[in-house]
Amino acid sequence: MITIKGVVKSFGTREILKGIDVTVPTGSVTVILGPSGSGKTTFLRTLNFLETADAGTMVLGDTIVNLKEATSKEKLAVRRRTSMVFQLYNLFSHMTALENVMEGLRTVRRLSKKEAKEKALQCLEEVGMKGYENHYPIQLSGGQQQRVGIARALAMDPEVMLLDEPTSALDPELVGEVLSVIKKVATDRHMTMIVVTHEIGFAREVADQIIFMEDGRVIEQGTPDSVLVQPQEARTREFLNRYLTA
Repeated sequence: MITIKGVVKSFGTREILKGIDVTVPTGSVTVILGPSGSGKTTFLRTLNFLETADAGTMVLGDTIVNLKEATSKEKLAVRRRTSMVFQLYNLFSHMTALENVMEGLRTVRRLSKKEAKEKALQCLEEVGMKGYENHYPIQLSGGQQQRVGIARALAMDPEVMLLDEPTSALDPELVGEVLSVIKKVATDRHMTMIVVTHEIGFAREVADQIIFMEDGRVIEQGTPDSVLVQPQEARTREFLNRYLTA
């Protein structure tokens, strides 16, 4: 279980997050929807300290952290239990797919080269990238690069996976292959996931919980049926109507 309370974040005079409270059950998939600029990505980045919140707390299992004042040791403890998948893959261009997945295993987990290679090959196979181990990012499609990014995250055996709009940089025909991999991982591993996305069909199919954010606040949260089919808030209905009829 992850319990997040009172997350506030400003950039200069602009308040981006205005007191976010979210609970994520263990082994569930939580999808965060909302218009661009609503604070979704900033919120996700505060959870593993890529951004430092101005206020807020997070309870991750038996770890309790103040998101503003966490020590280096506390930040490391959270990062060891979470992995992030980025919009733009963030692969090292000078490394092969295999080397990209091995990197964290070698530098963070301190595995031997043999152990790291075995683990990395397993994870690449899990995301459908067997046979591409020696390809460099430039030799891969965007969808393939993102699958390597997912394999890299999985290799760290995280308790929680954070995915920040994992398909937003992809050509439309490549979106499905990445969403299928995420769905497979969620099903096979029963992994706790928090996914920021605009893919409403994916949210409907895979999410256990949907959160709708706007203007730095949680407007509505609930099951896919309650949020997508019978939303209670007018802003949620407006967003869905605009998005689904676009």
